[in-house]
Amino acid sequence: RSKDSGSFGKALNRFVREDPTFRVGVDPESKETIISGMGELHLQIYIERMKREYGVETVVGQPRVNYRETIRSQGKFDYLHKKQSGGSGQYGRVIGYVEQL
Repeated sequence: RSKDSGSFGKALNRFVREDPTFRVGVDPESKETIISGMGELHLQIYIERMKREYGVETVVGQPRVNYRETIRSQGKFDYLHKKQSGGSGQYGRVIGYVEQL
């Protein structure tokens, strides 16, 4: 793997020097190497060149997107739990609210 990562880096550096429309970056959250260019065919050509000239196999696909959700307004809850299955059964109640900090 370390040999592949060295060849991978060499290939990307060479392609960036050769073609100003080919860009490389690393997503800090997913740690994926993101390449961008003039279109899908443009990128496929570089992927094939990496395989042919440097012997580097790559996993290609859409970049992963980290979804984030936030609380926009206060949300109240009131939950009553009852379970009767012979014997004394179970009973519980939770009341509260969730709000943005």
